[in-house]
Amino acid sequence: MGSKASVQPLSAGDLVRLPGGRVAEWVSQGVDGTTYRTEHFRTVDSLGLLLRNGSITQGMHDAGQDFSRTFVAAQLSATGSAPMDRIPGGQWRDTMTERCAWARKHLGEALDAVGGISSPGGCAVWHIAGLGQSVREWSAMAGWNGRSLNQYEAKGILVSALGVLAVHYGHAR
Repeated sequence: MGSKASVQPLSAGDLVRLPGGRVAEWVSQGVDGTTYRTEHFRTVDSLGLLLRNGSITQGMHDAGQDFSRTFVAAQLSATGSAPMDRIPGGQWRDTMTERCAWARKHLGEALDAVGGISSPGGCAVWHIAGLGQSVREWSAMAGWNGRSLNQYEAKGILVSALGVLAVHYGHAR
């Protein structure tokens, strides 16, 4: 008989590769005052992985998240924007169109800060922080200026663009 490989149990924070190449983190959370635990996988985005690996700073990560939220508010995300006018007791006084226009204006300013949408940095933040592609996906499929990039070049472009966005959003000096 052959020997079976032992399977180690997952512990909180372990990363696993899911089908399709996505990365997930094993999350185990206790409920206060009880013995109940919630355990599940949480997919990890590219910005989260870069922060976890020490490739970007917390300010750069926060700037990427700000860009991502603005991208959704501008209704450019495939998932769309949350219907804020349906939230009871909400403080929104403007229309959905005004919020979308505001978000698109601020998105344009952020893209201008990294060199515009046609620049390498603008293209990287659009696809990775905005559309949620991985660095590998963007480098292989879209790349910049219609040509694929080496994954390490793509990561360098993204990291530099996030550094500029961190300054733009006020997360760094």
